Amino acid sequence: MSDNEGFFHYLPVDDLVMKWGLYVTGAGRERTLPGEDYPPRQHPALYQFDWRRGRTLPEFQLVFLTDGEGEFESSVIRLTKFQSPAIVVLFPGVWHRYRPNPASGWTEQWLSFNGELAHRFFDLEIIRPENALRQVTESRSLVQEFDTIQKSIHHQPLQNSVLLSMRAMSLLANATAQFAEPCPTPAENNQSDHISDDVVSEALQMIWSYSHYPMSVLQIARKLGVSRRTLDRRFADHVGRSVLSEINLCRMARAKRLLSETDLAVKSVAFLAGFSSAERMRVAFLSEEETSPSGYRDRVRKESLADNKSKK
Repeated sequence: MSDNEGFFHYLPVDDLVMKWGLYVTGAGRERTLPGEDYPPRQHPALYQFDWRRGRTLPEFQLVFLTDGEGEFESSVIRLTKFQSPAIVVLFPGVWHRYRPNPASGWTEQWLSFNGELAHRFFDLEIIRPENALRQVTESRSLVQEFDTIQKSIHHQPLQNSVLLSMRAMSLLANATAQFAEPCPTPAENNQSDHISDDVVSEALQMIWSYSHYPMSVLQIARKLGVSRRTLDRRFADHVGRSVLSEINLCRMARAKRLLSETDLAVKSVAFLAGFSSAERMRVAFLSEEETSPSGYRDRVRKESLADNKSKK
């Protein structure tokens, strides 16, 4: 297996393997050239996904991007563009999707793993679903560890060994060190960077990072140690609208993107966007778009289809 050769393999997991605490379920690497479809290879149905539907895994996955650029989105991270080298940690039960920039493509390596120790480790919250994307400052050792694991699996594709689990732990520790170091978020995604009021800046960060959870203006004010009236006044002075309007703006933006770009059910979109119910989302769409969420999806897709035909 050459260093540039694409490779993936999913390992057998039996009762003995599961008792080790942390076990590997699969690994691989792939180079996606500019303009190529993504994902380029057929994986088992459990792992296969496309951009419109996204994916939810039953296990953890560490994705390492070593070349190129792309974008990532999850139920707790808004659509974010990033460049290599970067690490993405995928959490079980957390909806996500990612893809390379068609102009650049990318090179990725990944490791899928699970187990009691893995869950206990992530319970420490050094890495959380909310900060699962990270630019890498030192990539050489990560490349070496990924390469060692992949070669081990390639040479012994049916052997899920304790040694392999230990190597996975070492890789996880190495990746975690990247998250433990301060690293700025890409500037284009920091809409609060230009806000001089720290309270307003933190409120914006909370809204756009956590509005998929139940959230009220009063809860935000309490977390920031100010009264609701003070928060609303300072927020309006800097942003030009109320805190509640910003929360609704965030949820609507997320819902519109999911409706237009995915085939997720309307109820799922409502949940991922942060609405308390599908009915609440329906009322919001009727007020802003004068149509239901399903009607909005149909309208946007028809407009997109018409635009594509006019360009041909």
